[in-house]
Amino acid sequence: MVSLPRLVFLATTLLLTSLAWGETSNPHLPRARQLLEELSYAEAARALEQARAQPGNDRDTLLEILELQGVVAGMLQQPAKARSAFQTLLVLAPDYRLTGDYAPRVVTPFFEAKAWVNDQDAALRLEAVPGGAGLESVAVQVNKDPLGLGLTVRFHLRDGAGWKPQEQPLTGGKASAVMKGERVEWWAQLLDARQAVLTSVGSATAPLVALAPGARALVPSRSPGAGKTAEALAAPGSPLRTVAVVCLGLAAGAGAAGGYFGWQSSQARARVTGAAVDETGLVVGISQREAFALDARARSQAGWANVLFGVAGAAAIAGGTLWVLGAPVTVSATPTGVVVGGTLP
Repeated sequence: MVSLPRLVFLATTLLLTSLAWGETSNPHLPRARQLLEELSYAEAARALEQARAQPGNDRDTLLEILELQGVVAGMLQQPAKARSAFQTLLVLAPDYRLTGDYAPRVVTPFFEAKAWVNDQDAALRLEAVPGGAGLESVAVQVNKDPLGLGLTVRFHLRDGAGWKPQEQPLTGGKASAVMKGERVEWWAQLLDARQAVLTSVGSATAPLVALAPGARALVPSRSPGAGKTAEALAAPGSPLRTVAVVCLGLAAGAGAAGGYFGWQSSQARARVTGAAVDETGLVVGISQREAFALDARARSQAGWANVLFGVAGAAAIAGGTLWVLGAPVTVSATPTGVVVGGTLP
């Protein structure tokens, strides 16, 4: 008979394990976790095979299954099987870390698999690419799939209503889906033979945007500029924006320098106007020569301050204007100075 404290301990352990791994819709995975906790490795291996065969595993569930398969195989002293599971795991998630502290029989094949993935640059990669010429479509390409895991792509498209899925087979490492409308938000998932999610590009919360032919756009959707073309979204990096930043920096520097000269001018005038006088009203704090010198300095520094304030104002206006325009720009030298030219976007 199991004592009450023992039951509480076991219940707490299982609860914490469940919270650590997270909830899953796969009915075989909780049993596999329990069997692993009970050190029933052979039974856990069979439960994990059933969990892996379950259609439609999401990515997090798949990664957990692969990790546990590697752990169980390692504990059963099956290094080749453990290494294979870990290789698949690390191809999908190269930065993955084991969620527990395990014996060398588990850790060794894990790091062997990690070294193989790094040496082969074997990380699975799915990227968005332009659709075919003249086609209203969105497309993806698998650039790395060393284990041949990817089979189909599930596209999710939205043109104002809800998400509409389309599944398309991979052909030559590529897949595409037909879009309807001038602008469509979309994202895609790469699936294996059991419909498990291997990796994705974009997401429901950060979709990509595709425009009809004639407007090049395969860029992440970002409010408030979600409806802009790729060129418009790239405007902050245009040459005109670069010149705008320089002008605004010049405005700040000139304004600071003007403020300094203005302060120096006021200090010089204060020394003249604040000089001590005797009972007859004659200035005795400074000599006449010093007073003339201070007055001349104050006038000169005030002049420089005015010039610099003018430069700062002009540079600020130019910088703000160029930033708003954000169009391609040409800069050329002339005998009278520098000419900046641009076109409206």
